[in-house]
Order: sequence, then C-alpha cells, then structure tokens
Amino acid sequence: MSSTIAASSSTNTIITNSHNNVPSTTNTFMEGDTNGVEKPEGSNAAAANMNGEKPKKLGGYDFYRSIGSPRYVVAPMVDQSELAWRLLSRSPLPPSLAGPSSTIATLQGKTYIRHPGGADICYTPMIHAKVFMDAKGEGGRNGDGQFNLTFDEEGGEGMVGGVECGDRPLIVQFCANDPDILLAAAKKIEHRCDAVDINFGCPQGIAKRGHYGSFLQDEWDLIHKLISTLHQNLSVPVTAKFRIFPDLAKTIAYAQMMEAAGAQILTCHGRTREMKGQLTGLADWEMIREVKKAVKVPVFANGNLLYREDVDRCLEVTGCDGVMTAEGNLSNPAIFLPADHPHSHPPLTLLASRYLDIVESLKTATAGSAIKAHLFRLLKPVLDTDEELRIKIAACTWSDGLGGFRDIIRDIEGRVEAARKEAGPEWRPPPIDPTTGYRALPIFAAQPQIRPIPVSTEIGGHEDMVTRPASPTSASGLSNPIAPASSIPGTILASRQARHSMIHAPPCIHEDCLAVAASRCPTRACIVHCRAIRAVESGLTEVEAEAEAQKGGLVGMGCEAHEEKMKARKDRMDRKRKNKQEARERAKSKKVEGRAVVRTSGRDSPRSDMDEETFVAAVAGGTATMA
Repeated sequence: MSSTIAASSSTNTIITNSHNNVPSTTNTFMEGDTNGVEKPEGSNAAAANMNGEKPKKLGGYDFYRSIGSPRYVVAPMVDQSELAWRLLSRSPLPPSLAGPSSTIATLQGKTYIRHPGGADICYTPMIHAKVFMDAKGEGGRNGDGQFNLTFDEEGGEGMVGGVECGDRPLIVQFCANDPDILLAAAKKIEHRCDAVDINFGCPQGIAKRGHYGSFLQDEWDLIHKLISTLHQNLSVPVTAKFRIFPDLAKTIAYAQMMEAAGAQILTCHGRTREMKGQLTGLADWEMIREVKKAVKVPVFANGNLLYREDVDRCLEVTGCDGVMTAEGNLSNPAIFLPADHPHSHPPLTLLASRYLDIVESLKTATAGSAIKAHLFRLLKPVLDTDEELRIKIAACTWSDGLGGFRDIIRDIEGRVEAARKEAGPEWRPPPIDPTTGYRALPIFAAQPQIRPIPVSTEIGGHEDMVTRPASPTSASGLSNPIAPASSIPGTILASRQARHSMIHAPPCIHEDCLAVAASRCPTRACIVHCRAIRAVESGLTEVEAEAEAQKGGLVGMGCEAHEEKMKARKDRMDRKRKNKQEARERAKSKKVEGRAVVRTSGRDSPRSDMDEETFVAAVAGGTATMA
C-alpha cells in the first residue's frame, strides 16, 4: 500500500491512498518554510522536459522541489554513509513492519518513493577529490571504492539492494582545496547524482593537515572559487556544508558569500570548528535560524538530533527546509520514524540484520571496516555488557562472508530475549524525560549514544566517549536489563540543556603542560606528569623524570587510577593487534590452500578457463567450486 503525492507550487497537495483511492487534501510538507521569500515555480524546466529538450539546470527552490522537497537528510559520514547504509537509512524497516510507502511526483516528471521512517535524501561519505582522481579503477589501491563507477548501484534508480527507490536522490560530497582538481573529480560522477556538495565543515586533524573542510573557513576567496567553479561547469547544482563562527554577523556573511558563489542548498552545522570530540557541546539552533532568514536558498540544519522529537523541534525552531543527522542516524537509522509509530526505536538486532541483508545483496563491495563500525555502533548497548562480543566482531573478516557477524547477532538476540519478554509485545518507548532531555530505553532497542561531559582529556578513543542516561528498574522493583549507565572515569552526564555551560576540569598542575588534569589523579596531573612527579619522589631528578616520562617511560609509577586506565588501554590494543594478526594468518592460509587446489587441478583434470590468479582469489573468497 502506498500513497502518491504530486509536487506542486500551491499550498495544498492532493494525496491519493492507493488502497482505497480516496483523495484527501492536506498541507504540503514539501515546500519548506520560505520566510516570505518568493520562489520560482520551475515551469520552464517542466516544459523543456515535455518538448524533449535538455532541461535547464535548476537552482535554489526549483532544484529543491525537483528532488521531492526533502526534509529528512542523512549526513555525509566518512566510511559510514556508504551505499548499504544509505539504503538502510532510506528504508530502515521491513515492509511488513514499516507500513505504506509514498510516491513523490515532481514537476520534472521524476518520482521518488518514500518509506516510513526513511531518509528523504542521503549524502555519500566525504570523498577526497585528489585521491579520487588518482584512483586506478576497480581493484586498484583505492579502486573506485570511494564511489563505485563499475556497477550501476551507487546513484542508481529503481530497485537497489532490495530497496525500492534506489540510491536517489543523492548528493555526492567532496573535500578539496584546488578548484581544478575538484571540478575534474566532480565531472566523473555528475551523471550519477543529483548535486555535488563541498565540505567546509570537517573539524578533524586530518582536515587540518590536508588543508580542507573547516580549515578553509578563513579563505573566503578560495571558497568562493571552489563553489563558483562547480556552479559554472557542472550539469548538476553545487551545495555546501559549513560550520558557524562564534560571531553571528560573520556567520551570516559567510553563508551569503557561499550563496552568491552559486551554492543552491546550504547545510549549517550549528557548532564551531573547535566544538568536536571532548569539547562537543550543543549546536546553536538560534544561529542556524538567523542563517536561514538571511539567505534565499534552501537550508538544512545540522546538530543536536537524538530522537524524532528533536527532528520536529529543530524544524520548528530553525525554520529550515530540512534536518540533517549524523550520529543520531548511526545509532538508530530509523530515527525519522514518528514517535507514535508502533516500531519506533526498533530492535537493534533487526536493524543490524537488515543492514547485513542489504550488504549481501549488493554487487558494490562494502568495506569490512564500515560493517564493523556500524555493528559496533548499533549493538553498543549489548556490547557494553560483554567486551568479548566486541572482540568477536573485530575478529570477523569479510572474506569469510557474513556468517560470523550473523552468529554474533543471533547470540545477542538470545541475550536480550529476557528483556524483550519482560517488556512485552505491547512495549512502546517512554516519553523523553523533561528534566534531562533523554529517554531511557531497554537494552534491545535502538537508541542514541550520548556523549558525556569530559572532565579529563585523557579519556581516549571514540568508544570511550559515549554513554547513556541512567536506567530505571522495572515496576516490580527487579533489575530490568535496560542499557546500563556508563561509569566512565573522568566524565559526567549532564542534562542536554546544561551541556553548553559545563565547566571543564583545570589544566595539569605542571605549569608548561597544555593537557587537562585527570579527575581521579590525587596530584591533579596528566599521565606524563603524574608519573614524573612520583619518579622524583622516588629519587630521580626533575629533568631525568620529565625526559623519561615524555618518551613513554616510567610505566607503573603513576597513581593507581592512571595506571589502571593505561593497562586497560594496552590490553585493548593488544587484543586488536592479535585479532589483526590472526586475520592475516587466516587469509594467508586460504591463499596457500587455493594455490594447492589449482596445482592439484592442473595434474588431475583440465584447467578451467579462468586464470590462476583469479581462481586463487575466488577460492580465497570462498566463492569457487571445482568442476
């Protein structure tokens, strides 16, 4: 059962339910909030289509409507918004659970299928323009793995990966600092997407070293050139994603400059370049709202989305045309399901299994690192209860197929069965706690990962920087297997409203050290100076102790809290190294076995038509059989 929605320039839309064919009138959700800005109708493009002429490149709201006026947007995420994940995000639930889909018809004659809880539009992972241009094609070092040009699945229409709607609408994102290289890369994929986006928001160290992302934000002439080069030379529109400045006037001028350069959609991430990792705070929706008011092109808001209620509230507060989510989507790809949908916050094992089904159905390879990262994220509530489960996922190899991953999911289903029975078949997510802004969810349900407020910069690693709110007990008073609250040393969990005003820990006691003091260290020092101070107490000179500590020595001489943490970190790294070594040995063993089979085949029976190298690769991948 599906609905058909015709895109129109009027304020109303006719929705026809195909089940009963009874039309009803409702306010359209596709127009967005114009804030009084007049929008062109796009009739010229429609007329060109009808006459068989090449349609004129659309811009602004004409372009926005031509792709179905998307409101729910999946962000570009490195190694995370790959094809399989985009398809899951577009259709997170099996049709039997999701309910009826809708078909969006545009004035340009395009139709898009929308699935309940699914994203309206997705971005690819950020693609490094120069690396993409240097790729050697399928099978090369980078292949065309950043965007597969060998098959017709990425940017494909129709049925892709078992999902009806394919990989459209799609925006491909690049990072670059050279307009010519950027244009050459964009030209390679313009026929496979609806627009090309330029990343001006990445705040990570790799972007600083590569001189792209948010580290271009002070070079407005270069940014203008990058945007205008694509705007003037591509057959599809160019869009831009950026972070705000602390100053509102500068942020508005920045957005207007991008609009003037030719950006047809702007995505405003309401955090500054410095707000990342341990210093991530609340995104500023008020500033996003002012950006929206100041420009005439569609604007997507980005930041602070943990639940569907946040999505709705963000649209209301900012007045933006769409809402983009990254971390919220990674933890719950069904985040766009309405809060009153019977399968809101679906079982995490259901989402994980559906993702693997999509991965398995595609010709386009999904990187093993992406599969593992998604499972770590989706299944984290359960993985937190048993570190060995995480180690098992890390040890799985794509060359062995997906059987190992599926075995782990079945194991997890068994572990959460008691919780699901206790919750009962009529379980529905509880309301968000108005005091904290969080929702306590059972361990089996898909749920956001909530970044705690750090009081120590020594909490290392992505996995160590996420937790959830405290869990309630059942009505009977018995312990309910709700996703456990974290007790990560050096962090506290504050309400969402208070996060931006938290005072961080003081710096290390050593006057020349830029690190922050660890919360449980009695000397209020970082790990290096904690060890150095105790080494001096044991008889070393300050110079000797400092030199030894700085090069990683004096292990075991720090306070108990520091040494426990460092030992746990070392144990994790040792396990990772062991898993990688075992995976390499298994792959080597398969390769040797494959060669042995080929040699035996050569003596005892005629060789097949495939060459030895291909045959060995097939055997190693478990896909070849002997005649």
